[in-house]
Amino acid sequence: SFHHYETPEDIRSKTMEWIEDFHADTERNATLWTMEKLSKHDGSDPENYPAHVCVMEFVVQVGADTRTFPSWKGHCVTRRNLVHFRGLSIDKNDIRWNEDGFRPLPDLACCLEKEKEYLLQNLETLLHRGGRIVARLKEHLEDQDQSRYTLP
Repeated sequence: SFHHYETPEDIRSKTMEWIEDFHADTERNATLWTMEKLSKHDGSDPENYPAHVCVMEFVVQVGADTRTFPSWKGHCVTRRNLVHFRGLSIDKNDIRWNEDGFRPLPDLACCLEKEKEYLLQNLETLLHRGGRIVARLKEHLEDQDQSRYTLP
């Protein structure tokens, strides 16, 4: 076992503030995106479909000047990042939308606290580099509390 990065308190408090602001905004909080919609926002047509990424339930519009992994754009990276955290092959185990096995998405209730922390740090990276939460992912919400998801 090795020590993972710990988020400084000021960074975490700002992240939680942004999440709370999102939930308090009834219009944004009620906005649900599908994976089909998210997949169009892969950065290939930034004028019509600016890059977005989903981490956990949150769909984030990537900041205009933010560099992020091309593989993240237009993708729900929750499974991908859990696979990475567990030291498994991303190339072999990153199932993308419209590929067999994409659903169900990871059930966060089944994740360890350190895995949830890692996912929150992924979200923090996007938000603290100019990203903004714009919606929640419909498929993610549907797949929670199902206790049927397992990573390879």
